[in-house]
Amino acid sequence: MSTIHVRLADDADNDNIISLAERCPQEGMITFFINRTPRFNTLHRLLDPGAWHFVACKENRIIGLVGITHFPGTILGREHKLGYMLDLRVEEAFRSGITAFRLIKTAIDHIRESDADMVIANFLKENRRPLVFTSGRGGLPEACHLGTNRIFNIIPIRRMRLDRRFEIGMPGEKDIPGITELYRKYASGFKIAPVISEERLRNYAHSIDGLSLSNFLVARENGKIKAVTAVWDEHPYKSYQVLKLNRSITVVTAVLNILSRFMKVPHPIRLNEPLRQLSLLLYAHDDCPEALDNLFRHVNNLNLGSEYTLIMLYAQEKDEIFRFMKKYIGISVRSEMYLFAKDTSVYEELKKDPNGVMFDFSMTI
Repeated sequence: MSTIHVRLADDADNDNIISLAERCPQEGMITFFINRTPRFNTLHRLLDPGAWHFVACKENRIIGLVGITHFPGTILGREHKLGYMLDLRVEEAFRSGITAFRLIKTAIDHIRESDADMVIANFLKENRRPLVFTSGRGGLPEACHLGTNRIFNIIPIRRMRLDRRFEIGMPGEKDIPGITELYRKYASGFKIAPVISEERLRNYAHSIDGLSLSNFLVARENGKIKAVTAVWDEHPYKSYQVLKLNRSITVVTAVLNILSRFMKVPHPIRLNEPLRQLSLLLYAHDDCPEALDNLFRHVNNLNLGSEYTLIMLYAQEKDEIFRFMKKYIGISVRSEMYLFAKDTSVYEELKKDPNGVMFDFSMTI
């Protein structure tokens, strides 16, 4: 019987990794597999030229995958190089063995030897298997639980009332310094947050398809920017290929098809087609969550009857922004966030700090 070995992925693995994704659907209200284009690591390398993936192989067949992207961030006010673990998947026939453990351990060992100080990982709340990796057993470092995340999928079917004290529009080049200062101030309210510099923001605008300044919105009050968000269509790099709908989503889809004869409704979810969605990311506000909510309402209204089915918002569950989301119609998915650190003494400080974690762009792809 051939053994399983773990190695760094390279460009020649592209077709095998895409095939693995098709064999590893994510099950839930909507069952789908993630299709990354034009190559499995295109977006990762645009965000971070030092991003990497490991693959688990049995003979010439790839049966497992895990990746890491890096981003600059602050932890309790101190700057660090952080990693984010993503694309963890193992072919079903090998999930009862140690393949996933070997992938995780190899990735963690690789990080330990690098200049990254810590790595963040998210595991679906309903999936208990990965939690064995967080307990400090089998040579893996103990992880620090950072809380529950919520992905809120807005269904743009209801027109939302806007607060007219805020003027909504696209920012210009002259606004970039003010926007990055807004990010800095907003990040100071989190115990872990990305560092979004002018250079980093300009790199997004110039290199990421769909993230030019024309894809950003700002809310101004008396001429001052009070909130910002990007509205990103990730389909040039990633899509969710729909395989199955549970009964509730099937009923909702049928109702939307009927309503489409009388009113503007979202693009229907169709089997064997990509799920059409936008993402709200790189958002912040100047101690004015009402302004940010107004931007989200504006995006909702713009997409009534559009080509998109969902508008996704990523944040930690206890984030105050969710106080403003109660009037939206949507579907939530939750995950648990963990931190693996070389120096675990930071865990006690993190546990004492009641503030949350601000999502980096790398953590939403």
